[in-house]
Order: sequence, then C-alpha cells, then structure tokens
Amino acid sequence: TMRDVAAAAGMSLGAAYHYFPSKDAIVLAYYDRISREHARRVAVEATSHKSLAARLGVAFRSKLEILHDDRPLMGALLRFAGDPKHPLSFFGPATRQHRLESMAAFSVAVGEERLPDDLARLAPVALWALHMGLLLFFLHDSSAGARRTAALTAGAIDLIVVAFKLARLPLLRSLRRR
Repeated sequence: TMRDVAAAAGMSLGAAYHYFPSKDAIVLAYYDRISREHARRVAVEATSHKSLAARLGVAFRSKLEILHDDRPLMGALLRFAGDPKHPLSFFGPATRQHRLESMAAFSVAVGEERLPDDLARLAPVALWALHMGLLLFFLHDSSAGARRTAALTAGAIDLIVVAFKLARLPLLRSLRRR
C-alpha cells in the first residue's frame, strides 16, 4: 500500500502522495530510472567498442547488471505484462516511451554496422524483444551469479553477429523480404 511505501521511506502518507500520486506512479518512476541508466551506460560504454559483439554485450549485460538486485520486483511486475492495457505492462501504451528508449539504446549498440535497410530498421525492435526474453530467463535463473543467463546472453550475441553477417549476403535478400 502507499502507507507501507511511505513508512518504508520514513515519511508521512501525505508526503508520499505529494511526490507520487499512486503506487503505479512509483513503478513508472522506477521504469524511468532503469531506462535512463541503461541508455547512459550504452551511450558511454558501447560507443567505445569497435566490434558489434562488444557493443551488443554492453547493451545486454548492462541491463542485467542494472536489474541484478531487483528480481523480486521484476517478478511482481511480470503479472502486468500480459495485460497491455494495464499502465504497468511492459507492452502497454503507458510504457511506450520506455520501450522506445530501450530500442534507441540497442540502435546505439548496432551503431554504424553496415546492414541492409530493412534489417537496420528491424534490428532495434528485434534486439529489444530478445532482451525481454533474456530478462525473463534471468528472472528464473537460480544459477550462481546468474551464470546461465550470462551464457545464454553470450550465445545470443554470437548468433546475432553471425545473422547480421549472413543477412548481407545477396542470396538471402529474397528471404529477408518475406
């Protein structure tokens, strides 16, 4: 409840409502903070790498690092994902800006990679969707230090790099069009 949140923050209920009109507003502020921090890390760290694999590594791993201690909250918020009309759904209209910011971070990670136009437009969306899947895997990963998530992430990055190289081949142009 908002009363619980206020007590945990050491403030009165009225003061808590002054800053946040609802629990949803607190969660959306959390999403804002995560989104900004992810974008900042990718902008600072990914652009210093020449290889696509290293830049993608920064984009995927930094999000996992940011959320490392937030698994209980992630699990609680996951219940809203299935209802795109819920204001806290990762897929709903209220969180559209967060999705766009995340896709922009993946676009920075792709950088100046030479890709066919259709793939260049699709890549940030596809990478965002992959990262959502990795976050779900991470949420359920009970291995020490989330090493299974780290291994899956590394494997996914390797596959993406190879797929991007293959996508440049003229033979695959017709397949991409489909």
